[in-house]
Amino acid sequence: MNLHNTSRATLGSLFGGNVLFGAGLFFHAFLYNFYLQALGHSETVMGYAAASLTAGALAALLPAGKLVDRRGSRLVLLGAVLLGAVGLVTGALVTRPALVYAASVATGAGTGSWRVAGGPMLMRLTDEHSRARAFSWNVALLVGTGALWILIAGGVPQWLASTFGLSTLGAIRLTLIAGGAGTLVSLMLFALLPAGGPAAGDRVAGSGPSGEAAATAPVPLGLVLVVVLVAGWMFAPALVMPFFNIFFQRQFDLPVAQIGIIFAAAHGVTAFAIFGSGELASRLGPRRALAGWMLLFGPTLLLMAAAGSLGPVIGLYLVQGFVSPATNPLIDQILLELAPSERQGAVSSWRNAATDGSGLGGAAVGGMVLDGASFGALFVLAGIVALVAAPLLIYGLMRRRAAQPVGA
Repeated sequence: MNLHNTSRATLGSLFGGNVLFGAGLFFHAFLYNFYLQALGHSETVMGYAAASLTAGALAALLPAGKLVDRRGSRLVLLGAVLLGAVGLVTGALVTRPALVYAASVATGAGTGSWRVAGGPMLMRLTDEHSRARAFSWNVALLVGTGALWILIAGGVPQWLASTFGLSTLGAIRLTLIAGGAGTLVSLMLFALLPAGGPAAGDRVAGSGPSGEAAATAPVPLGLVLVVVLVAGWMFAPALVMPFFNIFFQRQFDLPVAQIGIIFAAAHGVTAFAIFGSGELASRLGPRRALAGWMLLFGPTLLLMAAAGSLGPVIGLYLVQGFVSPATNPLIDQILLELAPSERQGAVSSWRNAATDGSGLGGAAVGGMVLDGASFGALFVLAGIVALVAAPLLIYGLMRRRAAQPVGA
């Protein structure tokens, strides 16, 4: 990427902070269903806990977007770390469903604020030539290091139990707390980022609104409609993602440590795929790269529903695992490039609201489907949703580009 040394160092602080913030999230995503299972809770509680996570994010997204536009991304990132770490640690200590849901709400609020602030900060730190790679590299680093966090999360509980004689519940609890501590450490790197709103350095003096007027400038209706289509698309992965850990355990009777190896391998492979996606997007354009990834997801889930042996299932799991991490940075980049610079925080919050709204419904519906049916039925449902939603979003993005004036 063509960046000055100072910009590279600042971008490194953002990337490094994101990696550390992600530690607690990966620990939580991989282990929390096992924690709830050790407490004796049902799949419905697991689904509601995941839904509470997204509900907390939804509650925080719009305020976080406004704060990004008025005070800048760094302040929001610092607040997100504190809120997210508190939620992660608290969630590992409580046992009653109501308290589990409350801790999940706090974790979701921190996570949602972090995601809202990240896109506008990346827009500020990059130019049009480096942007596609930066957005994809950021996600690739998160996914790649996520492999390490998952390996640790999968192996440490067993080591704690055998070394110190802890129960399964106690070992998982300590591991979850350690992940929350890793998230808290990201505060030091985010503190090095520049203060101020993302539009401050991009807008030429006198070329647009500023202050309160900038933060309340209207967003084009067409862009709002595209965000709605994003929500429809994201509902498909939201149906299945919270349940893959228990899928491998229940369908193939795999131990937690072995599932951790599968998840870590998937994240490692996905990281390389996302690096390639960023390079592809920089050469062919983000819309074409996005279309290719999206059209792959539905058929993969339908094949996964029909597969009966572990080998093919793992291969299909790797393929479907590429899609969301590869499409998310491309969607972020396209939407933020279409948005007025002084309203990037708001658009980022709406885009994440679309994702988390889908996650809220998807996790709850997915849990209920598993209670009454099978994993095969869940995969078929998600595959059909993807087959319908992907072409609609692709069409919406193409139409939105056609509506953009030259130079916009």
